[in-house]
Amino acid sequence: MTAAPPIGAAHQDPDSLKELASIARLITYARQSAKNLNAEFPVWCLDLALGAVLQEMYENGLPSPLFDEGADAASMVAH
Repeated sequence: MTAAPPIGAAHQDPDSLKELASIARLITYARQSAKNLNAEFPVWCLDLALGAVLQEMYENGLPSPLFDEGADAASMVAH
């Protein structure tokens, strides 16, 4: 998830990025709930979903965050 977006990537309007951010927060909440229940498979599925939403956001104009390798992407979205 640290790959730079392709040159010439289509930029979405700010409202679309806000919607994607809302989806990412929803997935993050569900992921944390599943983690608290020790539900490993749902956590794995939600990790994939969160990664896909973040990739979509980065491909459509959101600047990539500058966070350390190994940082939990879900915690970055939650804030």
